Amino acid sequence: MEKKGGTVSITTLIISLIAVAVVVGSGVYFLIPKAAPAETPTDGETVDTDVIPKYDLDVETAYYLTMERHAFLDWGHNAPNIHEYRVEAPFTIGYITSWRGNPWQEVNIAEFTREAERSALIEDFVHMDSAGSVDTQINNLRDMFTMWRAGDLDGIIVDPLDPMALVDTIEEIYDAGCPIILFNDSADTTKYTSFVSDDPWTYGTAGAQWLVDTLGGEGKILFFRGLQAYPIDDARSGGALAVFEQYPDIEIAAIEYADWSYDLAKTVFMDMVAAVPEFDGIYSVGGQMSLAIIDAMIELDMDPGLYPHASEDQNGFLQKAIEYNIPAFASTHPSITSAISVRLMEMLLQGYPVPKVYFFPTPVITDDQFVDYVRPDAPEGIFVFTPLSDAECVAACE
Repeated sequence: MEKKGGTVSITTLIISLIAVAVVVGSGVYFLIPKAAPAETPTDGETVDTDVIPKYDLDVETAYYLTMERHAFLDWGHNAPNIHEYRVEAPFTIGYITSWRGNPWQEVNIAEFTREAERSALIEDFVHMDSAGSVDTQINNLRDMFTMWRAGDLDGIIVDPLDPMALVDTIEEIYDAGCPIILFNDSADTTKYTSFVSDDPWTYGTAGAQWLVDTLGGEGKILFFRGLQAYPIDDARSGGALAVFEQYPDIEIAAIEYADWSYDLAKTVFMDMVAAVPEFDGIYSVGGQMSLAIIDAMIELDMDPGLYPHASEDQNGFLQKAIEYNIPAFASTHPSITSAISVRLMEMLLQGYPVPKVYFFPTPVITDDQFVDYVRPDAPEGIFVFTPLSDAECVAACE
């Protein structure tokens, strides 16, 4: 892909990253060298808590952070050293997606492309999709690693399909000195240059707590999971289950994987209702599944407005929630992680240190805000928490 002209201000990049650091709060130090965390003080000692890293990223893997810690970390702890990955501009970067065909992934690609194309420092990028296959993704990583060793690529950005299966390949690339940024999904290793994600655990806890509160702490719930063994589902569902377990009068009457699929979710819901005709609320880790559930309710002459529904910011779900006056809640999973990864890679290749983990809090949308976020002129399958315009979303999903 030949690059056209573009501009970017490194000052803007640094200010943006500093802004995130300020949100993190105390303990933010930008140029901390790689070192073990400070020791816990003995009794009677005072300690400046501002300089104790919250995590040990030489031990705690990206997957562990996603599943167990799910919070911000101190800037700079185990970050690359200044000039560690510096190369001469212009840059060529690699971008590996997990699969194509659903609106979230297509908008994610559109956001990556927009960010790369408007950079004056990135001359080209190579995009390989993994088509939902771990073997294909490993081959893609190895192909890009070969390109890096040949001097044809400067760094790799990848959305890992599996937290365990890709570890050996990711570690080999990292150990060779190639900058590798993981985004969206995690891998169970400490050997990566940076990891970019919102917090899927709090995605789960936020929606689950809303549903518990809406139901007054009691009732039967139908629970829809995503794709089995997929890291985001593990974290979202794990967070929700951790909340529900605290309420003995909340019963999960049925729980099934529906693979983030509209068609499968519709079938699963029909089966659930046949087995559990009396229920009080719905928890879903995917908006497209929620849209299918509502459509199935309508086909069954059920009133969707009687069932509080915690889900995701899928445009179709928001539209139906407004239309049928459904008590609803939408956690979000912004696709902008790919664009953030572009900026971090750009900084790495200029020689700047970046955070080992770039977590940002999961935004949520309450039902009284749905009218402010819904996109009437965009495809129902897109997720509304994106900076792309309706027209750009339409183009991405064509």
